[in-house]
Amino acid sequence: MKHIRYSLTVDRDVDTRYSLGTSDFRQQVHTLLNDPHGWTKFGYRFSLGSKPNVRIRLSSPATIQAICGDGSLSCAELDGRNMYLNADRWMHGSPASKLPLKKYRQYMVSHEIGHILGYDHTGCPCAGCLAPIMMQQTKGIGKCRPNTSVE
Repeated sequence: MKHIRYSLTVDRDVDTRYSLGTSDFRQQVHTLLNDPHGWTKFGYRFSLGSKPNVRIRLSSPATIQAICGDGSLSCAELDGRNMYLNADRWMHGSPASKLPLKKYRQYMVSHEIGHILGYDHTGCPCAGCLAPIMMQQTKGIGKCRPNTSVE
């Protein structure tokens, strides 16, 4: 089993804008990371802890624009340590993904941690197929079906 320790922060401008409960956000992310349909199927285990391997930040679109170049998305370093979840997407999701908010959050966390684990973007493999977790579902799913599971 591959154990990944992570830290979790909510940027000050995000906390002020949304009055987000950090402990609630922390619990949701922990649950999403350890979902049995996610990366745990491949032997990963995630825990909040000191000396983190991964730093997860809930950030504003402006911060993400400055760091990653596209403030409309979330982003993470491929095979890296830093993951930035877009606060606007966390709060409102993406209609183009065709996922309800709770499932969109699952996709969002699974997709970005996938980058940290070394996985790059993929496309829709066929009409009617489940959208791969590493497909940019935020931008739309084409002829695929919405999906939050890691296959």
